[in-house]
Amino acid sequence: MNATVVLVHGAMHTPWIFAPLRERLTARGITTRAVQLPSSNPDSAAAQGLTEDVEVVRAAVAAVDGPVVLAAHSYGGVPATWAAAESDQVVELVCIAAFALEAGTSMMEWMGGDFPPTWVHSPDGHAVKAGDAEESIFGGVDPALTAEAVKRLNWQGLRAFTEKLGAAPTDVPLTYVVATEDPALPPAVQEQWAARAAHSVRIASGHSPHLSHADEVADILVKSVARARSGS
Repeated sequence: MNATVVLVHGAMHTPWIFAPLRERLTARGITTRAVQLPSSNPDSAAAQGLTEDVEVVRAAVAAVDGPVVLAAHSYGGVPATWAAAESDQVVELVCIAAFALEAGTSMMEWMGGDFPPTWVHSPDGHAVKAGDAEESIFGGVDPALTAEAVKRLNWQGLRAFTEKLGAAPTDVPLTYVVATEDPALPPAVQEQWAARAAHSVRIASGHSPHLSHADEVADILVKSVARARSGS
């Protein structure tokens, strides 16, 4: 049985962001699912936090009949890491320019206690959004796709950043995809996480290689599924 790829989006995103990647995986015979994290919401007052995100990822994994390759982008690496630590179904964790924090750490602590100066706060104070997404998140992505992606960005709940990562797996193989031209998550930091991974791959892309280099990311995930099938 092939593993199912469960995709976890980053801050402010929706599952729509994985549409090009999912098309390519489907064409390769790979079954995919994509979650909607409750921390990302068009209504800032309704945006939730990390613990709710973990519950959603955990439920998505449990709903699969069989093994799961859990693949996450950016902030999505945090709830994915926690969920992977608590599931026997996850056979590989794939971080696509994603945060691979240690247990007990929050995003806010990693960021030094404050948000990037280009981010904006919602009027109600409950959420944030990147104000320079075209450059920081979607650099190198097709302009028409970038414009649509920016329109679809949600507010991201503050608790996604302040709540600490509750657990990290010790026996789930990690594949780290380093985006070598990423202006949002420094490639040098990504390389530190990649150095601890069982497998690492480098793509000459900005922060969203699943959009700018969807074929390459699909190939990486196909290899993850093949490893899961062979047990290697």
